[in-house]
Amino acid sequence: MLTFIFKFDVNTRNTSINRRKKLCLTEQEVYIDEQLVCETGVQGVKYLSYNPPGGGWNNQRVAFENAVVLAKLLNRTLIVHPLAPHPSDARKSEWYHKTGRTPGGYFKRDVYPRDKLLPLSKVIDLKVLSKLLPVKDFSSNHVEFVDKYKHLTWSRVCHNELVGIWVDAIPRKTDEEKWKLIRRVLTRKRLPSPIPSWKHFCELKQITDGSNVSSDSVWGIKDELSNRTEDMLYFAEGSLYNRHFHFFDKKTVLNAHKWTMRFIHFASDIRKRGMNVLEAIGRPFNAMHVRRTDHYGSVLFNQSFWLKHLKARKAQNLTKTLYIATDEKNQTWFRPFREAGYRLLFAEDFDKHFQFQDIDRALFEDKLGLCEQFICAHADIFVGSSYSTFSVYIDRLRAQRSWKKGMHVHYASVNWMGTNQ
Repeated sequence: MLTFIFKFDVNTRNTSINRRKKLCLTEQEVYIDEQLVCETGVQGVKYLSYNPPGGGWNNQRVAFENAVVLAKLLNRTLIVHPLAPHPSDARKSEWYHKTGRTPGGYFKRDVYPRDKLLPLSKVIDLKVLSKLLPVKDFSSNHVEFVDKYKHLTWSRVCHNELVGIWVDAIPRKTDEEKWKLIRRVLTRKRLPSPIPSWKHFCELKQITDGSNVSSDSVWGIKDELSNRTEDMLYFAEGSLYNRHFHFFDKKTVLNAHKWTMRFIHFASDIRKRGMNVLEAIGRPFNAMHVRRTDHYGSVLFNQSFWLKHLKARKAQNLTKTLYIATDEKNQTWFRPFREAGYRLLFAEDFDKHFQFQDIDRALFEDKLGLCEQFICAHADIFVGSSYSTFSVYIDRLRAQRSWKKGMHVHYASVNWMGTNQ
């Protein structure tokens, strides 16, 4: 078991908790034990934060969930960042064209106006998460983030998973079994040639092809991170968008999966809107997600793909009601489903539940997508787009509803290396 894991105890910190919120500055607010409280006179608090990656929520979520696990393991207060618009929606706004794009696929958040970002507390229930660890909700762009915390000492971490792997602890050189497992993982890594521009971050910044890169790097969380004394441990350039952390200690893996499944849930407004739509739809109902217009994988699939899978699940034996979450605006594309006997429902059929008055237009589709993920997660039968992380997260939410304990291999970044040592 990793020796650097220990339970957070607010009483052990040299801090004063001011619960009279009216005296509290925004940057002093912190979620602790399901309450939003004020930290004043803080000394010795250690933080962990990250630069979110590009893409939509389902990419940004991976980095956020990895940050949760690492902050818990390293006993640091987690500073989370706002949801940025999905690129396809952001392009509709004039400000998008001023931002540019950086290597790594993450957008230059230093130019995102605050009103173009959705605070993570509007996406994830941070009060629930604070039962696991202290959380601070930073709601503006990265220039303001760096400026706000510039008085702290920083430790910058940046690794590209194309050229190595994270493990919980680097084994001793004499531990042949563990090194055999590490080599097995490393040999599966194949650098694409040429390397896509959005993969050029951290170690790959100056690399144009894979010929001069050796995939032999192993980074240990305990070895590299647990002894860092800087105030801010910061994962740069979207590098926490990493789908595989390879841990040897099974108990730590089980804990990481438990933390993810028990403490990461949608914010109350998303749940409320979703429940209102579920009540309007009634039971039973089925759902599907069709991603069509902005994903290269969609060209390989037509209507028969979803119809075949619905038939295999005997969907119409249960109900003909089918809720469809989709980016396809051409309703004629769904004619084969109506001809097959389905009663189709779309988000626009529930407009009154999706009136988001407090967010920018560029974020509308993002928040709608969160609500639709909640709805699809509660369907009796669900058929998704296998090439889309939007569907993958719905599958995860569905599994989360019935999860009791144990590993959740298909829905977590932390993987067990398969040794009992």
